[in-house]
Amino acid sequence: MISDKAEINGWFATPTTLLMLPDHETRNRELTQLFLEKEQQGEKFRHHIQIPTQRGALFESRFDLFDWPEAPIQRLSDDIHQVLSEFVASVNNYSTEQMLGFEFFYDSWFHITRTGGYQSIHSHANACWSGIYCVSPGEPSQLNPESGQVKFYDPRGTGPVMHFDPGNWNLDPRYSLNPVYLDHKAGQLVLFPSWLLHEVLPYQGKTDRIVVAFNAWMGEVDAE
Repeated sequence: MISDKAEINGWFATPTTLLMLPDHETRNRELTQLFLEKEQQGEKFRHHIQIPTQRGALFESRFDLFDWPEAPIQRLSDDIHQVLSEFVASVNNYSTEQMLGFEFFYDSWFHITRTGGYQSIHSHANACWSGIYCVSPGEPSQLNPESGQVKFYDPRGTGPVMHFDPGNWNLDPRYSLNPVYLDHKAGQLVLFPSWLLHEVLPYQGKTDRIVVAFNAWMGEVDAE
């Protein structure tokens, strides 16, 4: 067959990754207790700016979470940094030696979302990579299967002008123009480019939905 010699390329693909962090049951119990205690202290640990895309019952912490001294946070920070470092090296084809020449910077925070809380469509400016770690996904809604899902949008923006017929109805997800809906799972970490538009759909569960989020950017280590 002539097509045997044709290579399918992933042009304009968006690199993301999903994985489960180890020992997440113990980790998440500790983080849940810690975050709820911080929330109870009110404004001391709340982010000082009201983000306009956030609505409803949603608590957002300060953006220096990875600098907090508590052991569960430091363990999570270390694990996330290791995963992100390996991911960056892989998608950029950097060697171990090259990676030693870079340093990482982070904004990091936690969210506690309760019934009706959501965050409308947005991206994360002034960062290279972003991520979400799920401490507790909350509970599913029988009435709304999209409750609390993270919805990622095709960055190409060509969906409204695309012609649809059997030739592209069932495209591989790598080439599809359809949004991606992510169901959080306890212990799951997702990494994605900071420019990728996404939103958190209204959460309809009754138990707390708790996640840690972060933005990362990099620079070259000062040779001096």
